[in-house]
Amino acid sequence: MNYSIIKYGIWIMIVCTIISCRSTKDDTPKGFENEHFGIKGINCIEKVNPDGIDSYIGTLDCGCVTFNYDYGKYSNPGPLTKKEEFRQSFDAFHHIKYFKYRMVDPKVNKLFLDSVRIIDVRRKLDSDLLLFECDPCNVVAVLEFKKDVSLYPFTISEKQLDKKELEVSFVEKGKLQYKYYKDGNDAHALYMTPIQNRYKKKNCLSLTVANTECNSEKVKQILKAVYMNEPVKK
Repeated sequence: MNYSIIKYGIWIMIVCTIISCRSTKDDTPKGFENEHFGIKGINCIEKVNPDGIDSYIGTLDCGCVTFNYDYGKYSNPGPLTKKEEFRQSFDAFHHIKYFKYRMVDPKVNKLFLDSVRIIDVRRKLDSDLLLFECDPCNVVAVLEFKKDVSLYPFTISEKQLDKKELEVSFVEKGKLQYKYYKDGNDAHALYMTPIQNRYKKKNCLSLTVANTECNSEKVKQILKAVYMNEPVKK
């Protein structure tokens, strides 16, 4: 048996395997990424808008769809759910009364904003055991703080209370929350925010469709591939 021929044949097979693997790898889309965020497996061309005042804005041409993006502390979160609306008002002023009844020193109460979890916002019931009495209140926020759940009563208009919730879904991955929704043009969109983002405001990301030739499922699939680089700082 000619061992030189066998060795040569094995060497040829190894070289062919390596070339084949490299060729397969090169055919796989690497995806788009900049300093702040990226899209796995989707190649996009970025055009930065220099007019962003307090955020990093621009467009992404991802083939059959072009996105507008806004990365910053005040990126557009899209249509707000009742829980999101309450969170904004809670962080602005409701927290003062809430922490007063929870016996938290007002000098430091804002430090605990991220520790208050908003479980639900619903109509007040006669059987509810409220954190404090409020006859004119028509709504309660179900809040959890230090593993204790309480019902915080407040008032909103009946129109606001009966407003139909839009198609919105939330997913938490690591330190980030992904909000998938449809905008006013019935196009899929994405808003990403750090979960701990109330006491100290951090950067967020919004992606909305500028124009598309993709079908709805393809746009949704691309948005599912978006990620934001951590840590989220500016």
